[in-house]
Amino acid sequence: MTMMHTLQIIGLSGVVILMTACGKESVRQQETSESASVAAVTARPDSLSLELPSIPATISAPEDMAGFIAIHFWDNLDFADTSKSLRQPFMEQNFVEYLSIMPAVMSADRVTAFQELIKRASVSPETRAIIITLGERYLGDPDSPMKNQEYYADFRKAAGLED
Repeated sequence: MTMMHTLQIIGLSGVVILMTACGKESVRQQETSESASVAAVTARPDSLSLELPSIPATISAPEDMAGFIAIHFWDNLDFADTSKSLRQPFMEQNFVEYLSIMPAVMSADRVTAFQELIKRASVSPETRAIIITLGERYLGDPDSPMKNQEYYADFRKAAGLED
């Protein structure tokens, strides 16, 4: 991960945390500056990073903003484009970024986000297998710093891997 990319992720995380910490009124008052911050983070020149979705102006609640980003995170990737979807470093980098926003996402939106990812990745068995492997590695592996049993259960359910 490049330093620029790390700073962009930190910036996005800071915006999401700030939005989560602020009340609805504060979010409305800071809408212009936060929109600028989100826009700055969204413009990600690193070739390993997907462009983040633009949050519609009609969404103002922090938890709804985070949910929208999670659900639409993969919108800018054509999963049929195997030059990207089968490229392990590209998919892994974006999967880690995707998971990094999940703490700010409500449970129902997280489930929907995982379902949407699996549906989109299922365009090819190879791409789906990459996503399943990444989910197992990052959410289920006891040595993973991103391990999370709740997220892992939701991911497995979305992927149809329930025991």
